[in-house]
Amino acid sequence: MDELPKTPQSIRQPGAIEANTSQQHTCDDLASQLKEWQALSPWSIITYVFGALKGILSNGFAIIPIVYTGWKQGFDGQWLVLMISVIVLLVCLSAVIEWHKFRFRLLGEQLDVKRGLFFTKKDEIPLSRIQNIRYEQPFYFKPLALGTLVIETAGSKKDEAKLAALNTEQAQTLKRLLLNLTHLEQSASQTSSEPQPDDQSQSSSPVVRKSLSELLLFGFYQNNFIWFAVIAGPIIGQIDMEKVFDSAIARQFWLWVESQTHQNIGLQSLFFILGLLFLYGLFSLISIISAVLKYYPYKLDRHTDTLQRSGGVISHQQDALAIKRIQLIHAQQPLIARLFKRWTLYFKQVKGQEVEQKTKQHMLIPSVKLGEIVSILTAMPNLSGGASALPRKYTPIHINWFTRRIMLPLAVAVLLSVIGGFDGRSLSFFETTWLTTTAVVGVIYIRYKHWGYVLEDKVIWLHSGFLGRQWKRVAFDKVQHVKITQTKGQQRANLAYVEVGLASGSLVFPYIPIDIANQIISRSLHAVSRNSQNWI
Repeated sequence: MDELPKTPQSIRQPGAIEANTSQQHTCDDLASQLKEWQALSPWSIITYVFGALKGILSNGFAIIPIVYTGWKQGFDGQWLVLMISVIVLLVCLSAVIEWHKFRFRLLGEQLDVKRGLFFTKKDEIPLSRIQNIRYEQPFYFKPLALGTLVIETAGSKKDEAKLAALNTEQAQTLKRLLLNLTHLEQSASQTSSEPQPDDQSQSSSPVVRKSLSELLLFGFYQNNFIWFAVIAGPIIGQIDMEKVFDSAIARQFWLWVESQTHQNIGLQSLFFILGLLFLYGLFSLISIISAVLKYYPYKLDRHTDTLQRSGGVISHQQDALAIKRIQLIHAQQPLIARLFKRWTLYFKQVKGQEVEQKTKQHMLIPSVKLGEIVSILTAMPNLSGGASALPRKYTPIHINWFTRRIMLPLAVAVLLSVIGGFDGRSLSFFETTWLTTTAVVGVIYIRYKHWGYVLEDKVIWLHSGFLGRQWKRVAFDKVQHVKITQTKGQQRANLAYVEVGLASGSLVFPYIPIDIANQIISRSLHAVSRNSQNWI
């Protein structure tokens, strides 16, 4: 091997040469070993067991009301215990088989993975397709100094490969080796005598940090109350509410409220609102705890042209996302978050390949203030479209969208009124019909008022929402296709549906002027023609 030339930096820091040389030897030794099929450590069985049980539990919320109802009606507990034991036994057996048949190797410029008992499945993953390599260290691996590498590729609907129970040092070395091979074309253009910096020596700058209080707030406003209603609704239906309200505790509580409010309707309404907030806080406990355990301490750094998020109390995670691969920036503000003036930023990649696949979410920044968005985007110099704040105003879509959609509920209301008139229905029938119709029209109107767009030189924004709000930012140089659709009525009004296709999915701009649609096409073509980089 030729001796590396001494650069000024290497002369001042002789220890760095020794460290890089040792690291290079480690990579070379590991690369030579990986040319043959490798098996995972038996400790990986734990990963398979926990993964399978997590999948069963996450998809089994719907049966909770059924089990509870059956239990109240005399469900035999022995059968339940037997069923759970059989499920756990099958999961453990499947995990042992999965570990025994799993093999991987790094041959040439591709990673080969094969698995399966009766039907062998082999995946050949070109290293040029690898989009992210995520390092995870669950709580059960921390005492053992083990971790898991998750290989993610562009366009895949799930994680392409998971190499579990790797030694922490081996995992980081393999991660560095895969990343170096992934960027083989870039490194080939450099001279062979130029030392390659490792992950620790690359330029790194902090983008954002989130405190414990901000994560608590994020868990509070990001709570999915609908799932709780689906689970708790049938359970509450089995409770005799009359007995609850007639209980001694309930009577004492109402007497205390009356004594404090002195029959004042305003104070009673305030107590009612505070009670609702208290109940919402209790319902949000799971979401709050989950946010803290998953993200604390939240750190988002930029390493050259890559975003790296780290955090997690029980299970430590390190997620990486190349800035140039960001297809869409999604700013979301649920109803509760509007009260606190906070947003959640999502950085979306190629559709089907999400950094947080299991939760169907992309890399996110929680609890973001409006003024922080510009500084966050400014910290990403290679971001398509450049940095800009969320627009203050937007151009609404045409009112024809609203008028066409209220025709159906109005027609149904008129038809029911006519039929009710011939049948001699009571006044309450007509009141109910038109109150329902008014509510439906009101919902459609709110939806219409929140739908709009902002057209800029390099990006276009789509605003939507109902009780909450969300902005979606599309850079023109990421657009793959633009599809214009017109109905007969839209043609007469010079309006159109515009579908903007990205690698992360499609966005639809309804009922916008045809000249705006033509501008979207021209600016997209102009941006792509001037950008020679790969659109992914």
